Amino acid sequence: MKNFSRANTGIDLNLIPVFIEVVRCGSMAKASVRLDMSRPAVSLALKRFNQLFNEPLFFRKGLYLEPTEKALALTSSLEILMGDIHDNIAEMNSSNKTLAQNAPGRDIIMQQAESSV
Repeated sequence: MKNFSRANTGIDLNLIPVFIEVVRCGSMAKASVRLDMSRPAVSLALKRFNQLFNEPLFFRKGLYLEPTEKALALTSSLEILMGDIHDNIAEMNSSNKTLAQNAPGRDIIMQQAESSV
């Protein structure tokens, strides 16, 4: 299984919803209200997210931020992925099994525990 930790990849996945919301709203101020975050926190998160790319994702137009074509394409992909994540979590929670019972590799761990007893 791959290690997708921030320490390993350099990518903080918590920045994705901030980026998506800024694209949707067109401004950090509006996004901060919708995300229930301070404006400086949104600004910092967006700055950190932008650092992952070799080109800017927004152009400033007065008080608003206009996403580039690359930002719009990225947003579309990320919205699908985030939707899939939410759908999978909801599906897991709606079944009778707990998340631990559905964890990858659980059967192997349980077999090892049983054989060591």
